[in-house]
Amino acid sequence: MKIKWSDKVHNNILWERTGQEPIDKEIGRRKWRWIGHTLRKPTSSITRHALQWNPQGKRVRGRPQTTWRRQLEEDMKREDISWREAARNAQNRDKWKSVVCGLYPEIGISGSLLFVTYTLR
Repeated sequence: MKIKWSDKVHNNILWERTGQEPIDKEIGRRKWRWIGHTLRKPTSSITRHALQWNPQGKRVRGRPQTTWRRQLEEDMKREDISWREAARNAQNRDKWKSVVCGLYPEIGISGSLLFVTYTLR
């Protein structure tokens, strides 16, 4: 790539030049794919129970910890998806793939990649 260690290059430019994407998008995509996989399992599955488990009891004083499930529920609320709708969509693999691709579109070679490459030279 002919970039020296002393050169200052933004991560976004490197991701576009290499065709990679930020790790948070990859993690989000894999998380949603796993949720679809889990929701397709039978209702007696332990992983499905763990995904929908709601523990009871008191918590310590202060702000609640950001858990994986709470982050998931925030994502679902932001995208206006309910648990019931997600479970129904997950049963159809093609439909679930379209949901995941809608949330986290894949990065491919696009016009912006060519534009960035030419402006850097």
